[in-house]
Amino acid sequence: MPNKKAAQMRYDLFILFFWLSYGAIGQTTRLDELCQVFHLPDGKDTTTFIIFGNKNDLKVKKPLFLFRQGSQPAPFIHLVGDKYYIAAPFHFREYKNEYHFVMIQKPGVRLVVDTTFYNEYVKAISQENPPEKFVSKKYLANNYLERYVEQCNDVINYLVKKPWIDKKKVVYCGGSEGFTIGAELSANHNKFITHTILFSGNTGRRFNIIIQNIRDQIESGEKTFAVGQPQIEMMYGVWADICKHPLATDKSFGDTYRAWYSFSKPMLSNLLKINTPLYIAYGTADKEMAPGLDKLPLDFIALGKTNLTLKPYFDHDHMFYQLKRDSTGKTIDKGYNGDAVAKDWMEWLKTH
Repeated sequence: MPNKKAAQMRYDLFILFFWLSYGAIGQTTRLDELCQVFHLPDGKDTTTFIIFGNKNDLKVKKPLFLFRQGSQPAPFIHLVGDKYYIAAPFHFREYKNEYHFVMIQKPGVRLVVDTTFYNEYVKAISQENPPEKFVSKKYLANNYLERYVEQCNDVINYLVKKPWIDKKKVVYCGGSEGFTIGAELSANHNKFITHTILFSGNTGRRFNIIIQNIRDQIESGEKTFAVGQPQIEMMYGVWADICKHPLATDKSFGDTYRAWYSFSKPMLSNLLKINTPLYIAYGTADKEMAPGLDKLPLDFIALGKTNLTLKPYFDHDHMFYQLKRDSTGKTIDKGYNGDAVAKDWMEWLKTH
């Protein structure tokens, strides 16, 4: 059933972050040489975010680039021995002279973790019910679309008032879960965003993916119709229960009901509301996301909208691994190509 596949995807994602953070982003024995940490008052709580670079970097006026990570409570500052690393899916440092790069910590997630904690976390997150040490109650209570949109909105509104932010160019960039957050944020909330970059996201309901996966298993012969069809019908019942309890964080189906309900709002209407330059990238081998994104230009064309740049990457998966196949078409290996993907959208920003 779907939870096992989701758990494996979470494990793959954090293995990716592990290698990127330890080989690509940079290292320093002082955290304040790597990034600046901000704590923004947020009612009775605070929103914590980081800006790449040291204190002197904040004296240089540059455009703002907010990168929003995908799903799950992944810590993005790692202490290995006496050196700090930041986990991110592409090389921010190559573009540090062009933008102030920002990442927001999710509520209930540790800002800095050591090697022992992180290694335990990578193993635990592949389980269907990770221990509270790694998935806290505070995280679960705050893990929904509206909360994350609020965080992003507040951080952007705070930063554009700073003299070292050039608010003529404010970029939002996010993938997967960050795709949904960005579509809602850019369409309905933040007036300062001038460019939106989204990748590996869903134009329809997130919950649809579960049903789509079961149907694909039936069509491929992995499951018989007699086994798979009742599972699909069972999902209708799960969705009905989620819709009866859309704010529940004490009821769950892998994620909390509140997370499922909020992230299952169709995003097509939001994407069509965005009038500023919009760049969307995806892998054609991302079977869950690619079909909807392949059709997306039809809706923009029908409305006479010309602000969309759509960039498919042939035989790349959800996380922009390029698949390597044998003569029969079976996947035998894959290589990460995320930096090339990011380079393309950074080049797009220069001309839009």
